[in-house]
Amino acid sequence: MKALHSIAFFCAVALSVPTAYAGTTAAAPAAARPLLLAPASDAQRDTWMWAFATAQLQTVAADALGTTVGGLPPPPPPPLNTTRQSITALNAGQLASLRRGIAQMIAWNSAPQGSADFKRSLRYWANMHAYIGTGCSPASGLSYPGMSGLSLQSKATPDQIATWCTCQHGTIQFLTWHRMYLFYFEQVLRQAAGDPNLRLPFWDYETDGHIPPAYRSPTYVNSGGTTVANPLYVANRQAQLNAGTAALASSVTSTAGAMPSTTYNPFNSAIEQTPHGAVHCATGVQSCPSGYMGYVPSAGNDPIFYSHHANIDRLYECWLRVNQAARLPNNPAQLAAHFNFIDGGGNLVSPMVANMLTTAQLGYHYASGGGCPLVIRIPPIYVQLERPFHVYPLSGPIVLQRGITTVPLRLAPAARKQMLAVPAPRSRALRSMLVIDGLSYDEPPGVLYEVYVQGSGGKRVLVGVINFFNDTAPRHDEMQGMAGMADTASRSFDATDALAALGASGASLVLVPTTGITGGTALKAAERISPRANVRFKEARIEQR
Repeated sequence: MKALHSIAFFCAVALSVPTAYAGTTAAAPAAARPLLLAPASDAQRDTWMWAFATAQLQTVAADALGTTVGGLPPPPPPPLNTTRQSITALNAGQLASLRRGIAQMIAWNSAPQGSADFKRSLRYWANMHAYIGTGCSPASGLSYPGMSGLSLQSKATPDQIATWCTCQHGTIQFLTWHRMYLFYFEQVLRQAAGDPNLRLPFWDYETDGHIPPAYRSPTYVNSGGTTVANPLYVANRQAQLNAGTAALASSVTSTAGAMPSTTYNPFNSAIEQTPHGAVHCATGVQSCPSGYMGYVPSAGNDPIFYSHHANIDRLYECWLRVNQAARLPNNPAQLAAHFNFIDGGGNLVSPMVANMLTTAQLGYHYASGGGCPLVIRIPPIYVQLERPFHVYPLSGPIVLQRGITTVPLRLAPAARKQMLAVPAPRSRALRSMLVIDGLSYDEPPGVLYEVYVQGSGGKRVLVGVINFFNDTAPRHDEMQGMAGMADTASRSFDATDALAALGASGASLVLVPTTGITGGTALKAAERISPRANVRFKEARIEQR
């Protein structure tokens, strides 16, 4: 009878322990956490609970009978969630876990410097990307719009010297470095939330350009019914986006200029411009440079920054899926480079790029979302050249007007015929890249520019967006494995389809100022341009690659 009583008691304990914490916002006692990993679904949780209870009953029964369990394998560990989802797909428990993690990282901002907790703080991770102050970017950055709440920073400890201000922009490591950065940020986020199943969600602005509701409200009602501050919210964004009255413009979120690339370097450069840089500028208080998102040294202080980059990583992954073997980077110096990060335990790590190239290596994958290419498994497939095969000068120099600027594209008939010629069967299909070179300004214009090719009949086709986000990035020419930062005075857009649809005869280049959000007009955007901006470029040309 005593043995049966013990079995019943332990059965109750075994069944109650996992349900006490799994799937709730309550934290398990520290000693219990390694055991109580929340399974990825209710069905998996039930399976694990019964396996756990069975193991407990077997142990109690063996003890009561004076025998040993002998040879029985331990119950399998609960499966961990490996899927990064869209923010809008999170259930209430997952959103609560995300908020708990970000709130804890913010709380760690006040931890002692050098401590494991400070190294896992949101401020530390924002500074790891870049910061305003000595050793990274000029102190004058604090004077830009939207910098409230920030202060000058500087590297003070060996781990800060190793990790701070190491973001890669305008280099071949843009995608690879940010993939590594997010991997370790996610480790820290899980530790901060006390949830091993937490995955960093992505902001799927191709599907819906609004800032997700979870990030827009200054407060929210927690599971206890109390109204509390929302750690995902910052006021330092375009007001209409935070209010939910406007969304990111489709020109800003489009991946059409990047997805046709077939090799790593052109894709890396194209996706960094749009949607990456364009979304940054459109989200900031007043385009680039402005806080937080519109300025590289302040961007990491906005929690939505991390979900924006998770989306860029997702787009990279769906582009790779078309032909991963041919599209992964293969530059030996790039693959051999090491970068420094902080892991989930607050320890300094220095992984090699080659060991963190794919999501399979890193143990996660993405749920479906917008902006991905169709996977074409049958030719035609073209090979994009790194160096131009033909170059056709078009116009320049040009000073942009405060409103819409229209530039006739001067192209000789023979060059036009050659550029638009249909390739012979089995020959390489070249892409026509519109290059705007020598882009400069006296003062940041405070807008983005939509770039169109316009046909002789007045029809326009969008080929891309000029943003100025990378102009605000710290320089990293000395970093290991780098080919140097790209020239921020040059912009390149895939105009192949536009020129094929419109023809090159009588075509014009049209640049339209935009705030990057819906509901605006070129006239409204032009009102934001400083009269001292004097935006200009030296030349426009077509490079066939």
